[in-house]
Amino acid sequence: MQPIHNNITMKRRHTKDLSDQFMIPYWVLDRILSANFRLTTYTVNALAVTKGLSSIYEVEHADIERLRDDQKSMSVVFATPFLAYLPTLTSPDDWRSYIEGRTPTSSVSLLSQMTPELSLVQSMQLEQANRAYINAIYDVLNMSLLAAPLLGMSIELADYLRSIPQHQIDLAIAERRIPLFKWRLPSRLFWFEVNAGRLTPDVVAHYIMDSAPIRADRLPHSGAWGNFRLPRYVNQAFCEGFIRLRCRAKGVAALFNVTVDKMRDLYVRIHGESSPSGQPPGSPAWYLESASRRVQSTTLIWLFRSALAEQATIPEAFISAMDISRRFFSDNFMPSERAFHLARSLSTDEDLAIRACRSCATPYLASNTAAKIELSQSFQCPCCSGALSSPNSPLRRRKRGRPRVNP
Repeated sequence: MQPIHNNITMKRRHTKDLSDQFMIPYWVLDRILSANFRLTTYTVNALAVTKGLSSIYEVEHADIERLRDDQKSMSVVFATPFLAYLPTLTSPDDWRSYIEGRTPTSSVSLLSQMTPELSLVQSMQLEQANRAYINAIYDVLNMSLLAAPLLGMSIELADYLRSIPQHQIDLAIAERRIPLFKWRLPSRLFWFEVNAGRLTPDVVAHYIMDSAPIRADRLPHSGAWGNFRLPRYVNQAFCEGFIRLRCRAKGVAALFNVTVDKMRDLYVRIHGESSPSGQPPGSPAWYLESASRRVQSTTLIWLFRSALAEQATIPEAFISAMDISRRFFSDNFMPSERAFHLARSLSTDEDLAIRACRSCATPYLASNTAAKIELSQSFQCPCCSGALSSPNSPLRRRKRGRPRVNP
């Protein structure tokens, strides 16, 4: 399995770089990876003994066991910044009821009724799995601005859980034995992709967005890119953060109202080479030229707007979204200058829009220009159209040449 770390400085260490606190630390990624493995092992074993738990965990024993035993597919799903499990309790009221042990909400009552009778050993195993899940989500909640999308919960629930000391949930876990987590990607189409050996980060990204309660088309847009009125040291920290992401010196200088020469010197000092020259990106169509580009562009905007919904500033939101996107898509992710242009252009023009797929309702980046307007009533995402997973689709790659034909 490939390691999931990179050379970007970790978040919330007391370093000279203020921008580092908006990047998720490696140790948190390791906790996510560990929790994914541990919860999957528990789920496989629990479903092998108690079939009735399948409706709670929203996964079949044969499916999750096959994924666990397929190292290649397992690496694509688990070695990401995203936890592979969602909370079974989805609202602050549900969690408040569970923690306090008072009058249960309808969700808590239903979950209690669905949980079959467990033996003493099974009950202890469930308690340990619940604790592993809670430990993982609190690590992410306390260390990432993008905790809500990483954990697959609403921003309201993330804010509520941050306000609750973990020991209160630990006490509830010891007293009330109901599963607190379920499989994140329950779609049968996802399991078809697993069985066909066609899992890629792009495919997984689609199903993560599809199952997320946070929808990109319902999130706030960014304001004006510039005139942030930041203190001098904060402004300098964000300049360094953008330069570390390899954004061009000229664009960073214009964004933060500093001299181009100063940013060029900073670029050389950080990367040991000159900032790229030439014209900045200007074509909105570039982000839609292949299924992969559309998925990655949509993922970036989804994360960026999720951070804005957490009251982050534009620089904070962009750095956080870029950090997660790079870790998720690795070297295949778009150049920083392209990402910079995309996030900024969505707040200044209307060539691109966010529209829900008419088949799966997942919000996606779509064309909104006169040359090719993708209307909401006819728009299909790359996954539902088959462009994302079919190797023969001309939309899987950039639109040029003939599609590959099997002999």
